[in-house]
Amino acid sequence: MVSLVALGVVCSFGVVAALFVCVLAVYLLCRRRGPHGGAVPVDRSSYEAVGDYKPPSLLSVSSTSQDLQISRESRTVQPKTSSMSTTSRSSMRSEQFTDDTSSISAKSDASVDSLIFDPNFGAIRPDLYPRKDIVLQQSSLDGGQGRLHTRLKYDFRTCDLVVHLIEAQDLPAPDPVSGTFSDPYIRISLVPCVDERVRQSSVKRRTLNPYFNEYFKFPLDFDDLKEKTLVFHLYDYDKFSRHTSLGEVEISMANVDVSNSVEMWCDVQKQHKAVGESGEILISLSYLPTAERLTVVIMKAKELKLSTAAPSADPFVRVSLMVDGKKVKRKKTSVRRGSVNPVWNEALAFNVPAEVLPKVSLEVSVLDHDLIGHGEMLGRCLLGGTDKPGEEQGHWKDMLTNQRKSVAMWHILRK
Repeated sequence: MVSLVALGVVCSFGVVAALFVCVLAVYLLCRRRGPHGGAVPVDRSSYEAVGDYKPPSLLSVSSTSQDLQISRESRTVQPKTSSMSTTSRSSMRSEQFTDDTSSISAKSDASVDSLIFDPNFGAIRPDLYPRKDIVLQQSSLDGGQGRLHTRLKYDFRTCDLVVHLIEAQDLPAPDPVSGTFSDPYIRISLVPCVDERVRQSSVKRRTLNPYFNEYFKFPLDFDDLKEKTLVFHLYDYDKFSRHTSLGEVEISMANVDVSNSVEMWCDVQKQHKAVGESGEILISLSYLPTAERLTVVIMKAKELKLSTAAPSADPFVRVSLMVDGKKVKRKKTSVRRGSVNPVWNEALAFNVPAEVLPKVSLEVSVLDHDLIGHGEMLGRCLLGGTDKPGEEQGHWKDMLTNQRKSVAMWHILRK
């Protein structure tokens, strides 16, 4: 009985061992053939004999080729049913589509919207057609007085003549011996006058080559421009004495086409006196309304011109108060002996009611004193009581506007 049990145990053990051997053989056979039943290729390049020599270049090339081959296989050999690859491709396609549409929308915004909603579309743009200024040279026979640089243009939109005062160069020194600098400024006028405004540049200190870069406008019609003459008067400013003339420039507007911008270089000429002018006089006016008093201060005169060959004169000033053109009262200054540039600094007061002041005018006459007779008339000027625009009328209006203040101005004496 014991032998039968032992025989059964041995047989069962043998059966189990046989089954294990069969399973192991089947496993090794399956692993040998691969997942699809084919034989698995053996990569003999990975087996190398011990002691074989390989150059470094071949090693690097072979390794690189292996890397490239592996990467290519990993990219191309993919299951078609993989969800990951499907999602990646769909995401890549969507990104490309969004980029393309954004670029298209940007182009359409820049091209279509701007053409539809731009109010200036189709308008002429002057900045795309730059036009150089016409440069004109105006020379004179009198040299050594310097040059004036200016630019002229007529503004058809505002009906104004625009004068761009740029600079002046090589102006004469007030004292050529010492070679000192001057304080130049320029007064611009259009003759005949178009308004009562006084157009004057700023004063440039201690220079003979002033740079202004200032603009001035004269309101007038374009058809009336040809009858005008543009005049630049250059002066040397002096706070304590009369202003010295440095010269002048005259531009006949009939010879210049200002429909386009015109740049001009003009030679400065010596300031010439008009026919009938015989010097200038400096007068100060003030009116005190509480006392109803008009005060005329005769300060000084310069460059008085005599009709005779006498080297000097004995001038004095006579001021006549007129109401509606009739002389009402007359006063005069003292006599200054032997001078054509006399200095008086004398005040002459007149009682004038405020209601009569708009009808009042002053006649200022400079005479050469003579023991026999009334004396020779050297020149005179009229202040107030006239509708003719000019410095005389402007001086009178400044006095009426700034009452209780003294307003001084130079006036030309005419015979």
